[in-house]
Amino acid sequence: MARVSIGLPTYNGVEFIAECLDSLRSQTFEDFEVLISDNGSTDGTSDICADVAKADARFRHVRYPDTVSAMENFFRVEAMTDAPYFCWRADDDLADRNHLAGLVGALDQAPDAALAVAPVLRIIDNTERLFELPALSTDERAQRIHDVLLGCHPSWVYGLWRRDAVGLALKRLANYDFAWAADHLMMLPAIFDNAVVMSPDGRFIQRIKRQANYHLPPDKLLAARKQYKQAALEIIAEREWSAPELAKVKRALDLHLDRRVAPLFKTYRRAFKQKLRSALPFG
Repeated sequence: MARVSIGLPTYNGVEFIAECLDSLRSQTFEDFEVLISDNGSTDGTSDICADVAKADARFRHVRYPDTVSAMENFFRVEAMTDAPYFCWRADDDLADRNHLAGLVGALDQAPDAALAVAPVLRIIDNTERLFELPALSTDERAQRIHDVLLGCHPSWVYGLWRRDAVGLALKRLANYDFAWAADHLMMLPAIFDNAVVMSPDGRFIQRIKRQANYHLPPDKLLAARKQYKQAALEIIAEREWSAPELAKVKRALDLHLDRRVAPLFKTYRRAFKQKLRSALPFG
């Protein structure tokens, strides 16, 4: 059995899938398997994936004749793998050659950690922005959780997970009706357990190739924020805290909600304006 399973859901990614697969094949850490879940591609993606699977035994290509939702395809790559460490990889993303080695090393050195993450280089068209890891200057639990909660990046969900932590992460989506901020919600159990470790060695490269509109109207954003906060408070309630820790973590959660899900008062104003416009006869 490989030490790391990589789940790669794809659908009609012929423009960028070859480069993504080459990035994985060039990793300095080599003890991994890749499960490519091909969601009924029709553009040549399947041929590229099949050729790589023939050339490299670490890659397995499964093409489904029917196309399901992107979220369902995302879930099933995890269910079809079984290595002790797991990560997802989007079909348009890349990584430095030592990225996987750094993540494996970070988890190996921290037996209680659930998730290892690296700096994120985001590329949109020709614009690049590097998101460094948050500086953690204390061992005090609530402060570290505060710093990670406010410094997390959505692409951390593509970090390296300990297998049992993946199930806990996916469980949190059962009562959440939105794709918006689902990546952050998946990471909350690890964050509140102070179980996220940082690997400065090797960047994850997030390429925004599909310019789909993921933004929600303000009324849906408020609904997502409400559900997200409820789920987060449930996770917090399942853990033991001193009174000062609990107060600090809840304050950090409110800041996190404003930064990563939806700013409360600004979104309320937008929702009110939207409702007002729709009520006007010329709106």
